[in-house]
Amino acid sequence: MRRLLWIILIVIFFISSFPKVSYAFLGLPQTSNLDSLQLVAATQVFDSNGQLLSKLFEQNRIVVSINRMSPYIAQAVVANEDTRFYSHIGIDPIGIIRALWVNIRTGGITEGGSTITQQLAREMFLTQERTLTRKIKEALLAIIIERKFSKQEILQAYLNQVYFGEGAYGVEAAAQVYFGKHASELTLAQSAMIAGLARGPNIYSPYADMKAALNRRSVVLAGMVKEGYVTQASAESAGAEPLVLAGKKTRVVQASYFIDYIANELVGRYGANRVYKGGLKVYTTIDVNIQQAAEAALGEYQGAVLVLDPRNGHIKAMVGGRNYQESQVNRVIADIRQPGSAFKPFVYATALNQGLTSNFIIVDEAINIAGYAPQNYDKQYRGPITMKKALRWSVNTASVKLGQQVDMGEVLNLARSMGLSTITPEDDNLAAALGGLTQGVSLLELTTAYTAFANQGVLSKPVAILRVLDENNQVLEEARMNQQSVLQPEIAYIMTDMLTGVLDNGTGTAANIGRPAAGKTGTTDNYETAWFIGYTPELVAGIYVGNDDRTPVNISGSQVAAFWGKMMSKALADSTPQSFAVPPNVITGVPICTDSGKLAGSNCPETEYSAFVRGTEPTDTDRRRRSESQREQSTENQQQQQQRRPWWKLKLPRLPSF
Repeated sequence: MRRLLWIILIVIFFISSFPKVSYAFLGLPQTSNLDSLQLVAATQVFDSNGQLLSKLFEQNRIVVSINRMSPYIAQAVVANEDTRFYSHIGIDPIGIIRALWVNIRTGGITEGGSTITQQLAREMFLTQERTLTRKIKEALLAIIIERKFSKQEILQAYLNQVYFGEGAYGVEAAAQVYFGKHASELTLAQSAMIAGLARGPNIYSPYADMKAALNRRSVVLAGMVKEGYVTQASAESAGAEPLVLAGKKTRVVQASYFIDYIANELVGRYGANRVYKGGLKVYTTIDVNIQQAAEAALGEYQGAVLVLDPRNGHIKAMVGGRNYQESQVNRVIADIRQPGSAFKPFVYATALNQGLTSNFIIVDEAINIAGYAPQNYDKQYRGPITMKKALRWSVNTASVKLGQQVDMGEVLNLARSMGLSTITPEDDNLAAALGGLTQGVSLLELTTAYTAFANQGVLSKPVAILRVLDENNQVLEEARMNQQSVLQPEIAYIMTDMLTGVLDNGTGTAANIGRPAAGKTGTTDNYETAWFIGYTPELVAGIYVGNDDRTPVNISGSQVAAFWGKMMSKALADSTPQSFAVPPNVITGVPICTDSGKLAGSNCPETEYSAFVRGTEPTDTDRRRRSESQREQSTENQQQQQQRRPWWKLKLPRLPSF
């Protein structure tokens, strides 16, 4: 063993004197990049309020400078891991001799004698194999590192690199895992406990064995007294301090589908190595409160939820399935499904684009167009009805007739311009007017399309990442809104006015949340998929429910509307209700008789209140004569309708002039 020691010392002297030859001779890794390697850290992901949401990492590490660590932690580590750290050249000959003597007595390699610098060299550049070749390389690299960097730089790198158990790499992560605080806030007692973990993180973890952790802390404190870092009285006081832990937590990632979504975006831009090891700071659009409401929306049903801010496209919530542990497939993006009646607004928007108005009369009746004979969901026919009533009651025959009149090719063109990329040439048929598409749509694209209705005709493409900072807090990117005008503001508002009827007195009344809102239900054949896409001025939210194997889910869009209403009530609980902005040349609240399309007269059996571009509103009044019983019934109906009108649509009495 003495001969082996002399060989090691001679080789060390040779290689430290001729480093370039040494690298080639022993195949040593270059250490010129130590400064960047010490910054291998987890990427931190923050929500829209700047709160830490999650971390992306291969090793849970948050790199901090040594001046952002409690001074006790460095003192404790040096006192117990490498007492001659500040005086040796990277290796400690006294420690090597001691280790060799122990190994001679035990007949094997049981004592390493490694300095802090050697441990750093091993962790950063070498494997954990217990061989003589690795030990030689470790010693040589330690000498080279000492020649390149100051003691403070080496100690800082070590304290950020070492494993402290429970998945925590580096002092900052350890401080958070064990005590729920930053490394700068650690007390003497807490620093001593963490420092003691370096020798055996699995043995001395207080989560695994509190007694072993306390005993190890006492040893560390005694070492600090011996080296003169603390007084005996301070050590005794710290040794008596109880260990109050943060609590061992199972790693549960909030907004898991969203985290996957942005991770894929980031890897595409910066590469996996930088994303998972580069210590980036990623500020996102997600709102934790809205996310929690969205995660509760599906219950036991399979499906997906997406919530956007229509004003800028910010993704406020994303739920790709009922249980991330069960399936990591993000159904917001990956699942393409028939939209059913949730597609009808594109038909009606096309009609408005071509000059039709919301009081345009369509006859709801049995139809057969070249063998295509769609039926209404309730098997009933209503006769003449306005376009607005047809939409709020999701009348199939009316949508097909309207699609035929405006040309389904034009409907599909509008849908494409509003972001539906899965529309195909084969969709140019009347079945598409009811959402019977060749492929279908994704929840992401369908919900995004509705932002144009909510945002005065301007489509807002989804934005997930607001800002990315590098490890030095330099800005790598900042989000820009990606918007496109796809509808005239007047058309968008009139569509919104028509879709509010769905919630006021139509198929989506379960989604009525007592504030301005609009939306559309959708149910596909055999109840395979049920949808509700709805919006307020602040949020657009889409929900679909459907089994992965396409077996019937046995609920309708009207029932999904209830999920939407419950979710949005929570999401908007702390916000003041806002009204949809009315374009200057639009008039609202015009009373229309639903079976004639004329201004409602006193004998109108059913009145709805509609919006028009100024100059396109009807001027003729419905003046039909009715019997006394019919008149009484009509009055009662109108009173009920007036009572059902939401507060933001009620007509106020004209005040006298003074």
